[in-house]
Amino acid sequence: MNRPATGQAPGAAVPHADARDLGLLAQRHRPALMRYFSRHLASPEDAEDLTQETLARLSQQPAESLAGLANVEAYLLRIASNLLRDRFRRDRSHHVADHVPIETAVLGWQGEEPSCERVYEHEARLRRFLQALDELSPRCRQVFLLQRYDGLTYSAIAKRLGISASAVEKHMMRALLHLDAKLGGA
Repeated sequence: MNRPATGQAPGAAVPHADARDLGLLAQRHRPALMRYFSRHLASPEDAEDLTQETLARLSQQPAESLAGLANVEAYLLRIASNLLRDRFRRDRSHHVADHVPIETAVLGWQGEEPSCERVYEHEARLRRFLQALDELSPRCRQVFLLQRYDGLTYSAIAKRLGISASAVEKHMMRALLHLDAKLGGA
């Protein structure tokens, strides 16, 4: 089996991309990917997530296509820049900049340590929310969670669940109205 020599340049072609080769590529390029994402993202967790996604996408490529690469670094950077662009588009379309941390929005915490009464009050509110969520139909709950917690678009949810985008909209409206009625707008 032809393996790249250990002294080979980082951007050299990959003759046979098996699990060991991919492990070596990940080990070699992970720090550079983390630096790239860290320069563009505020959160180290987001940088880690996109680094993992970049390496996962590399591992999903057929060995034949990896073997023909003249510059693996350039290919990884292309994947990384596409993922970053997709993240920025998603954040813009979901108005991520307008989001408020749950501690502030729901729990009312703003940096200070909450009192025991507030903790119990907020736990009760969380229980009411989870109970209201459990009262939704399974499909309605699934649509709500995919949109609000996984950040999927209506069309992506429709495709994943095999339903129309209109059905997704109706499930979301039903979920939002139910949660609003049960939680009193909280």
